[in-house]
Amino acid sequence: MRTLLTLSLTVALLGGACSKNDAAAPGAAAAGDPADGPVSIVLPDGLDAKVAAADAKKGEELYASKGCKACHNLDGTKLVGPGFDGVGKRHSVAWMARMILKPEVMVKEDEAAKKLLATYMTPMANQMVNPDTELPHILAFLKGK
Repeated sequence: MRTLLTLSLTVALLGGACSKNDAAAPGAAAAGDPADGPVSIVLPDGLDAKVAAADAKKGEELYASKGCKACHNLDGTKLVGPGFDGVGKRHSVAWMARMILKPEVMVKEDEAAKKLLATYMTPMANQMVNPDTELPHILAFLKGK
């Protein structure tokens, strides 16, 4: 019994020493962080670097051309969905990316997305955003909101 207890404590301590946060880059959210949305939605490699190099002005143009403005105001006011004012402070880049790429999965698997659906009563439509050529620009735009 004592051996089993010692072994259990050792495993628990070693497991804590190799937590998921240890592998994360400085300033980056850990993979699997609930605040980043479900990990079943795979994000493009190097997304943070792509967003940092992206053009927010092009993201604003995509906001208009993809139809985002039909449901989301740039201020904090409700339209069909929530306003974008402060969205970059309320949600991580990974969470926003997952919500843009797979909103139909997010409203089933992510608690924050479920709450948004309950509040606004309209699921976000998948706008078929290209994860490599459009997503980084949109995220750069939203980060600044």
